[in-house]
Amino acid sequence: MNPEMDAVADRAQRQLGALEDVHRRLQQLRATGVGDDGRVRVTVNGNGALIELEIAAGAGGGKGARLSEEIVGAAVRAATDAFAERSEIMQSFCGEFAALTGVDDSGAAVEPNRDPVRPIT
Repeated sequence: MNPEMDAVADRAQRQLGALEDVHRRLQQLRATGVGDDGRVRVTVNGNGALIELEIAAGAGGGKGARLSEEIVGAAVRAATDAFAERSEIMQSFCGEFAALTGVDDSGAAVEPNRDPVRPIT
């Protein structure tokens, strides 16, 4: 290959690596919310979907309505934490990926030895 093609292939490999890394991090993302003084634990994935529910003896004080409120509250706390972590992962990824793709902070493509190319709006 020639040096320009080698550079393109190298950049593509780095971009693929960044995509695979963010995908792995998002797939592994878990968050846990707790309710009723620790007697209710809800774990969600990065999309906020419930993947585990633990209910200890005495949770909800024997009242179904209270137990359901504790479960929902713990699930909301877990999902909120998962979404916050997901946001941090994506913000980090966007900055990293922009550097790998040659896009500046304004979204304009940056080519070596040329002025930025802005999309037509």
